[in-house]
Amino acid sequence: MLLSTKYSPAKMFRFLAFATGVALPLATLAQTITNFTPATGPVGTSITITGTGLAGAKSVLLNGQSLKLGINTGVSLQVTVPVAASTGKLVLTTATGNVLSATQFGVTRSTSGTTFPQQTTKGASFSSIKVTAASNSAVTAAYGAVYYSTPTIADLTNTNRTDLLIGNANGNVEYWKQTTVNGTAFTKIGNLQAGGVDIRVTNFAKPTVADIDGDGLLDMLVGTGSDKHIARFEQTAAGATTFTSLGNLKLTSGADLLTGGNFPRPAITDLNGDGKLDLLIGDYSGLMKRYEASAVNAATFTADAGNVQVDGVDIKADGATANGTSKPLIFDMDGNGLLDMVMGTQLGAIIRYEQSARYALTFTSKGNLTTDGTTAINMGTTGNNEGGFAAPIITDINNDGRLDMLIGDTNGSIYLYTQAQQAALVASPLPVVLTAFTGQATSAGNQLRWATATEQNSRSFEVERSADGNTFAPLGSIAAAGTTTSARTYQYLDAAAPAGLSYYRLRQVDLDGTVAYSPVVVLTATRLAVAAQALAYPSPFAETLSVALPGAEASQPATIALLTLDGRTVYSRAVELGATPQALAELPALAPGLYLLRTTTAAGTTTQRLSHN
Repeated sequence: MLLSTKYSPAKMFRFLAFATGVALPLATLAQTITNFTPATGPVGTSITITGTGLAGAKSVLLNGQSLKLGINTGVSLQVTVPVAASTGKLVLTTATGNVLSATQFGVTRSTSGTTFPQQTTKGASFSSIKVTAASNSAVTAAYGAVYYSTPTIADLTNTNRTDLLIGNANGNVEYWKQTTVNGTAFTKIGNLQAGGVDIRVTNFAKPTVADIDGDGLLDMLVGTGSDKHIARFEQTAAGATTFTSLGNLKLTSGADLLTGGNFPRPAITDLNGDGKLDLLIGDYSGLMKRYEASAVNAATFTADAGNVQVDGVDIKADGATANGTSKPLIFDMDGNGLLDMVMGTQLGAIIRYEQSARYALTFTSKGNLTTDGTTAINMGTTGNNEGGFAAPIITDINNDGRLDMLIGDTNGSIYLYTQAQQAALVASPLPVVLTAFTGQATSAGNQLRWATATEQNSRSFEVERSADGNTFAPLGSIAAAGTTTSARTYQYLDAAAPAGLSYYRLRQVDLDGTVAYSPVVVLTATRLAVAAQALAYPSPFAETLSVALPGAEASQPATIALLTLDGRTVYSRAVELGATPQALAELPALAPGLYLLRTTTAAGTTTQRLSHN
């Protein structure tokens, strides 16, 4: 499996001495993941996470989906794979920070079938579900007494139920409770509420559920129809069916996230495996836009990262028609470790796309989903004649190992399709476990370094650079080790790096052509003549410690941190460093022993081991 972490001078990462866990950038990095078992399993699997600093864990997320927390000893934690789970890395959050697993947990299926025979009779509705017709005068005046069902699923009450939350044209989200665990009957409880009143967005509510901030409370994100926003509601308490309104989702700038097209439907996942959730939004334009969380567990998102592409062109629901009203969901349908994007369209089709490589942001087209390999699923005039505007969600309602696809439509009904039986695939790991990927801007160019714990049938690492973080071009290729269980280190110097920001990633290629991408390293090339290594005097030191940048032509801002060997910060100070040694002010009383001095400047970070007597 290919793993990397993002590096920038402003946000330092601590790389653990384990091949299975990388800590994410936070003020305190006490928690680690050293392993989790099993590596794969179906929905309902109990996973045991081992590591350090796990006491007081608030949440464990898998692609934004909350895993139910079990026994916690502080060095091990049991969690359960939820109904909406798909293959991805685990993000564990405690009161002091969070950590991202180095390897993915593979959600397995008892079948890898990609056909879905229809279970609901044409003209009927699964479990007699029918959403309420619009009654709000503003909606009926513009659209009539229409229905429009958009389902999502969640276990709000932590009782292992697959409850249906269905948006309707009135702007409400209806709560249909699974009558019994693993049952196929559902009972309408009423509209979900926030602050004691029914949740109602402008019109045509389109919900999805995830824990976007990792606090253990589920967030319901709702497309607001013609208002073009994504409203956020958070559970009032774990296991609650009531919510608190938190307003519209925001960009990192503080502005509202405005989708640009009417009738947005959000979907949450982590495409590139960096722990930061990706928000994919389809709307009336038929296009699919991607936004990425500004940080792990952040509830704000970066500005529009562009349209999602398939085979080199923008995804467009219903082809070249003026509009397509794309309604996406993300799931690993066949259990091969690559995420599938299943999209409903205005004309009623259900189209499948699959990641072009693990951790890729692009997709390849797999065509329309069918009932038998030939007959396309369609909620429009060429199919079930339910008015189109297909809105799919995938789960396993009865826990029989086969996926169930529920599709909403214009007429407010729900159709059930169940995955056909086919030989199961195993979510296989990719051939490389990358334990570190870092970079440093130097006077000679941008220096990249990475390390692997193991490799299996690996061919090469191709280094790619981008000026904007979106479009990458190859720089060079480094031969990989092939197959080895020994740790390996690699480096690449970009001597022609331009001044300013550069984005780097690795394209790891297997011998059979399998490709995986790392998350991105961000470096800022400067014109400062900075020494490659900050030096501290003396060592051993007693009461006074001085630091300098030999060879620096001018003083520059720097951050000095003194850490114990287990990573605990005992001193941190912002200073101006130059070629003249500078005594560190207000050093605390320290126990005798070994320490690490970490110096961070605009050009990168250096570390020196020191002895205190």
